[in-house]
Amino acid sequence: MEDYRNIIRKRREEAGLSQYKLAQMVGITQSFMNEIESGKKSPSVEVFFRICEALEIKVFPDEG
Repeated sequence: MEDYRNIIRKRREEAGLSQYKLAQMVGITQSFMNEIESGKKSPSVEVFFRICEALEIKVFPDEG
């Protein structure tokens, strides 16, 4: 299973977003976004879901 940090980074880059722009969208600082992607810090559940929503990442894939 791929690490969520790599998925976030890939989706952000595919969307053409900088760390700064994504951080603005989800209400955190660019430095915190960098720390999340680099594994230095973990986001709260709330921030994690906001990042996933902004990047259109399905957290709970449809079953079946």
